[in-house]
Amino acid sequence: MKRVICITGGANGLGRELAAFFSLQAQVIIFDIDEKLTETVAKKFDCDFQLCNVSEYKSVSVAIKKVFKKYHRIDCFINCAGIYIDGEIESNDPDLVKKVFEVNSLGPIFTTQVLVPIFKKQKFGTIININSTAGLHPKAFNAVYHSSKWALTGFSQSVQEELAPFGIKIVDIHPGIMKTKFTGDSSHELSNALEPHQVVKAIDFILSLNKDTIIPELTIKHL
Repeated sequence: MKRVICITGGANGLGRELAAFFSLQAQVIIFDIDEKLTETVAKKFDCDFQLCNVSEYKSVSVAIKKVFKKYHRIDCFINCAGIYIDGEIESNDPDLVKKVFEVNSLGPIFTTQVLVPIFKKQKFGTIININSTAGLHPKAFNAVYHSSKWALTGFSQSVQEELAPFGIKIVDIHPGIMKTKFTGDSSHELSNALEPHQVVKAIDFILSLNKDTIIPELTIKHL
């Protein structure tokens, strides 16, 4: 039976790259908020989709439970949805600040809350959080984005210990700047940025490990 892999933010950037790769070997379900784009990407890669706002618990709960009802299992859930923000702290829009934390920090928490009872019943399951090197190091003019990722780092490390006894793997991946449109800022030097497919290859390797082996954290960046 094919593995069932869910990917939030699956219609764009790294999420789209993950969907393209894993749809060749697994049943992929992409979760995203843009209905037209999500449906288009799902059709392109012959995968399934769920409309989902990861910043809302009810939306997350409904989408994940629909997947489980349809496929009767979830092997891997990749939290890839994210929002970027930079600039002087006093100039950051308060509504956007809130949204960054809702998507980058609360989103993975909500998906984990819904998934854990399913994974405990299955006695297996992997959650991969696409974090960032921003979740490891401070940086001026990036306080909000970095702190949202630091929150994800702390969450991932805490639930790793909590859920390991149940056979549930939590993997925290910290990519450097990638050649995607995520930051939306042409001032970033993308010539030395990481190719998204390298992150995809790393995740494929992580998922190839046996059930008793885990890479809890992985930092990956351009040389």
